[in-house]
Amino acid sequence: MTKGNKLVLTMILGTSLLALGLPNRAWCQSGATGFLTSYYDVATSSSPSASGYGGGGASGGAGDALVRIANPTHTDTRQLGTLCAMIYVFDDIEEMQACCGCPVTPDGLRTASVINNLTKNFGVNRGNLNAGVIDIVSNGPNLRASKSKTLPAQIGAIGIGQGGAFFACDPSGQYGPTVGATSLPLVPEPGLLAYQSHVEGNVPVPATATLIKGTTVEEFSDAISDQPHLNNLQNFCLFLITNGSGAGACSCGAGDIRSKQ
Repeated sequence: MTKGNKLVLTMILGTSLLALGLPNRAWCQSGATGFLTSYYDVATSSSPSASGYGGGGASGGAGDALVRIANPTHTDTRQLGTLCAMIYVFDDIEEMQACCGCPVTPDGLRTASVINNLTKNFGVNRGNLNAGVIDIVSNGPNLRASKSKTLPAQIGAIGIGQGGAFFACDPSGQYGPTVGATSLPLVPEPGLLAYQSHVEGNVPVPATATLIKGTTVEEFSDAISDQPHLNNLQNFCLFLITNGSGAGACSCGAGDIRSKQ
């Protein structure tokens, strides 16, 4: 097929997808919505999840997963292009168990372990750690103060920026006034990309005691989040921050905190 024919075919397919109301992946840039989602499954091949899937002899997750978040843009000017990955971690019965706001610098990479960073400090009813959903909102730095503040573990400080202002990533969008700062509610800002590894154990047929293990990496999917969902993410995250238990905080893993550009 010639280059010209390929172009014509792409245009025809794109037009057909639009006519059907389906997204054209050639035209839909990943990360374009500012709202990303994926699942994690780290242990259902050995024990059941909260909703009852898995257990000994079942196929499922068989080891830690790594979440990698990249910022290929330089669009937000509040902190030299640094964006916030607002992370919300659910178990598989829809309970938000942890949240955190993590800076990601331009051309920077943030790497977090599901077991050691995202699910280690679950906050509600000793939530099951085996499987669930991770939502990430790409957002500009949304907590601003005139000087540095001591903040809870869920809120990732970036540091002093333009004009001497102190910036941080507040996944609740509401915590700032409690420490004499300003927090802005979430407005998803396209920019961040996210990827996750999955370690899967597949029970062979006929079943034996040995799982067949394999590792894959997938990109978080773009999703459309309506305002009620965004409100719920922020409100329940604020509950986890302020309930006094100290639980319900994920941590940001490794990566630069502030842009050097």
